[in-house]
Amino acid sequence: MRRSHFYLLCLSFVLPFTLTGCVKSTVPSVVKDAPQKQQAQQCYELLTALKGLDNSAFETYKQQFNTINKSYEVYKRNRPIIDKNSAEIMKSEIDSKIEVVCSRVRSAVFTNMSSRANALKQL
Repeated sequence: MRRSHFYLLCLSFVLPFTLTGCVKSTVPSVVKDAPQKQQAQQCYELLTALKGLDNSAFETYKQQFNTINKSYEVYKRNRPIIDKNSAEIMKSEIDSKIEVVCSRVRSAVFTNMSSRANALKQL
């Protein structure tokens, strides 16, 4: 149950990116107050950092979150009229994709910072 709340929360943070086309500089207060939301906060912060580190990767992952958001909107709109099993499958797929994109964001930040550290070693 906590996991699905995490993904819904993560989607709620990504949605402003799709609407505004930019990254906000502060983490929403709802994230700061709940310990189980640390993963959502970390994903949000890493995505924000990625914009400054590698804008092309940021745009790629932002587009992936946009696609997830569109699917989530379809799910949310149709959840009352579809059977429970179909809704559960769709929700599981959305949750899985959020986890994958967050992992990609973490990897991109790590790779970028690692290459910067290697460049410093060669000075």
